[in-house]
Amino acid sequence: MATGQDVLDELLARIERDHVAWINGDSSGYEFQDETSTILGAFGGVGIGASMATVGQRRVVAMFEAGTGRVELLNGGVSGDVAWLTMVERAMVTFAGRTEPVRWDLRVTEVFERRDGTWVRVHRHADPLVDRHPLDVVLGLLP
Repeated sequence: MATGQDVLDELLARIERDHVAWINGDSSGYEFQDETSTILGAFGGVGIGASMATVGQRRVVAMFEAGTGRVELLNGGVSGDVAWLTMVERAMVTFAGRTEPVRWDLRVTEVFERRDGTWVRVHRHADPLVDRHPLDVVLGLLP
C-alpha cells in the first residue's frame, strides 16, 4: 500500500509533466473529466466543470509556444481519498506573437481525489507569483 509520501511523489511527477506540457502548448493534463471540478486559472476567472474549464484551458494554452520549467513543492498532504499540494511553478515561456521568453512563475494549489483507485484532479488554483508590493500598489491592482 502506498504511503502518503508515495502518493505525493506520484502526484508531483504528474504535475511536473503537466506543467511542462502546458507551457509547450498542450492542455490535456488540465482538462477535467467531470462537472464537479473547478479551476481558478492564472488569467483570472472561474471554471467549473469539464464543459466550461476544458474549453477555457484550450483557448488559453494556444497562447503558449514554448517553455522550460520546473515545480517546487512547498507543502502537501494526504488524508484518506484526498490529496493536496501547494507549489511554485517556475518557467520561462515564449508566447504567441512574442519573440523573447518571459518569466512565468505561478503559485499553485491542487487538490486530487482518489476515485476507483485513480487520483483525479478536482481543483487547481494558479495565479502569478508576484514580487511583494506595498499596500497602495496592491490596491491599485484591484478593480
